[in-house]
Amino acid sequence: MKSVSFYPMSFKKKLIPKIWGGKNLEYFFSYENLKKNYGESWEISVIKGFESVVKKGVFKNTRLDRLIEKYPVEILGGKVYDKYGLNFPILIKFIDVNKPLSIQVHPDDKTAKLRHNSSGKSEMWFIIETEKNAKLSLGFSEKIDKKIFSENLKDKTIDKVLNSFKVNPKDAFYVPAGTVHALKGKMLLLEVQQSSDITYRIYDYERLDPLTGRKRELHRKSAIKSINFTDNKNEKIKYNSSVNKLNPVIENNFFKVYYLKINGKQTQKISMNSSFWILVCLEGLPSIHYENKKYSLKKGKTLLIPAIINLINMKGCGEIICITT
Repeated sequence: MKSVSFYPMSFKKKLIPKIWGGKNLEYFFSYENLKKNYGESWEISVIKGFESVVKKGVFKNTRLDRLIEKYPVEILGGKVYDKYGLNFPILIKFIDVNKPLSIQVHPDDKTAKLRHNSSGKSEMWFIIETEKNAKLSLGFSEKIDKKIFSENLKDKTIDKVLNSFKVNPKDAFYVPAGTVHALKGKMLLLEVQQSSDITYRIYDYERLDPLTGRKRELHRKSAIKSINFTDNKNEKIKYNSSVNKLNPVIENNFFKVYYLKINGKQTQKISMNSSFWILVCLEGLPSIHYENKKYSLKKGKTLLIPAIINLINMKGCGEIICITT
């Protein structure tokens, strides 16, 4: 029986039009003449209908979920398989905010399991590009309860009780499930999240969907039941940006995210440690070296490193977001 040679895998991007999307993804990926305004690019996903498909190599045109079914420990790693089974636990997206997204919230694991037979949706944003005075909202600016929140919804003054942040490139924010949030100013960001596509829209600025001519559906009852009204400690994440070092941005039960800037002067080694890793290049032309082969990265490219690879060497110059679980 012929043995399988695993390798760092890239995937076909899934570009998704959004009424709030723009042209930044087209520029960031160096595409030409995209006809629609795209809001999201799903980079690595096993969400039904949005499964990632391998772009090159012996697994070319194979869906990630089917690869995991066939090689669960090799792809996921032992500790990930023990915890999640055949479920790939992370979803990676680029998001282009050209117009405000809805004010929204995501359910936690318990609620999502009960209502949707899904995991919850905690996420992290890493800001890549912004226009001047771009802002986002995260949590509440004051102590609030369901009654006060409902009154603000009725009066259409919900923005006034949200905690607002001015954002700049390389800012990072954690958005736990149950936290009301909104992306407002023009920006491009990387989103790392649990593998879930459940969003409860709370307020959508009374706008009409150009495809239907109607207002988009709101989910206020579900949202209010999912909001965490007790925790208002939402802040910008502080992290180091030392060169040639895996700098922790956030480490929690759902994902671990690191910022890596390499300057070409030394080789950066990454050990898989019984888990897959995901590398997202934000700048430069770094490369991965494994078994005497070179796998190039460039701005906007995402690679999945199967756990069985164990160790990779990174060379060159660039900025990379490294993700594992």
